[in-house]
Amino acid sequence: LKTLSDFFTCSLYENICRSLFEAHKLLFSFCVAIKILQGDGKINADEWRFFLSGSSGSKVDEPNPDESWLTAAVWGSLTSLAKL
Repeated sequence: LKTLSDFFTCSLYENICRSLFEAHKLLFSFCVAIKILQGDGKINADEWRFFLSGSSGSKVDEPNPDESWLTAAVWGSLTSLAKL
């Protein structure tokens, strides 16, 4: 059954890639890979949501360790990601 699923996935990928522009093939490959990993349970749903939408803009409790190179927006995103 796994071999059949792998063959079908590969065949579908190759046939769809024939009709795509080169610029779109990489994005399609990424989407297929993500869907396969999600089906196998290897992608954390909260981390995937953070990747797609970014931080929620929640209040940052920890102080920024070095404001000279780490902006407030980046520090807020890092602290939001650490809370996942």
